[in-house]
Amino acid sequence: MKRTIFALIVLAVIIGLGVGEQVYLHHLFEDLNEKTRAIARLVDEDDMGEAHDKTVELQEWWNKNKHFLEAVVSHNETKEVTLRIAELEGYIAIDDQKSSYATAQIMVELSTNLPHLLGFSWDTVL
Repeated sequence: MKRTIFALIVLAVIIGLGVGEQVYLHHLFEDLNEKTRAIARLVDEDDMGEAHDKTVELQEWWNKNKHFLEAVVSHNETKEVTLRIAELEGYIAIDDQKSSYATAQIMVELSTNLPHLLGFSWDTVL
């Protein structure tokens, strides 16, 4: 009986951690999506100074959050986001509005698709 109870507790902990990881993953990428949409709007409005400030904030925010994320998901995807943010910051810094806007839109798309690829989904499991 003790073994059964212990096994059920371990199973409950594993399921709880999995659900928690999924909630964290989706929340993180929703925040990333909102932040990159805001930057894309600023670039579109030609407010490159404010866009640069927001991009630097985004870099700092991502660097704080990516380390835990790397513990639970593939490093390739987190590396891609890190590189795209750096690319976006570089384009904004040199005032290249077209490339900045394109990269911001790529970031929006990444933040929309990555939770589906990294998270639990029947089509990625089967």
